[in-house]
Amino acid sequence: EAGATVDEEKFRRLMRWVRDQWEPGRPDPYPPPDARIILRDIRDGVTGGFCAQYCFVLLQAIGSFGAPARCVTIEGHEVIEAWLRDEKRWVMFDPFNNLQVFDGEGRSLNALEIWENLDESSSALKMSQDNLSSDSPSAYLDRYRRFAVWLLNDFVSQPINFTDFDRYRVWFDPAGIGGTPPESLRTQFAVDLYPERMPVR
Repeated sequence: EAGATVDEEKFRRLMRWVRDQWEPGRPDPYPPPDARIILRDIRDGVTGGFCAQYCFVLLQAIGSFGAPARCVTIEGHEVIEAWLRDEKRWVMFDPFNNLQVFDGEGRSLNALEIWENLDESSSALKMSQDNLSSDSPSAYLDRYRRFAVWLLNDFVSQPINFTDFDRYRVWFDPAGIGGTPPESLRTQFAVDLYPERMPVR
């Protein structure tokens, strides 16, 4: 945090810190979504942690600074979005891969903005250079063709069982195709997940 003056740089440093805390390993037994327990149990060798555990730790680290953050599910993977208070917008952080996605002008994007740019030319989207993804850029970006925003992110004061996670996801389904878990919700309207995009009258 020292020396960072804007939210995005603060959160980017937190993302790097979280990724440096452990090497990926199977979360078995699956730890509760509480950053303190996750860090304790992984450091003690009781369990491992994969993409969701990195997200829970980063989400709660960002929240400890008073900034909203939320989990986002993409195809086969978990990331988070943090609210940049100084810019009034959501931005995606992938702590497992130490990765952000940027447009052609270098502006970091959220899951919806990535989705909106998927069918543009390959130069429209860039991934952070120091990322740890084993996917090709196109394979990684294709994961954003389906995404869900979590309604519940307050895992510490309102603990939940990890088998209930689908109940807290709202899938973005603009074509009304469906195919989402029956426990999950879905919406065709981006403004349901990104209300800051509502036109001002």
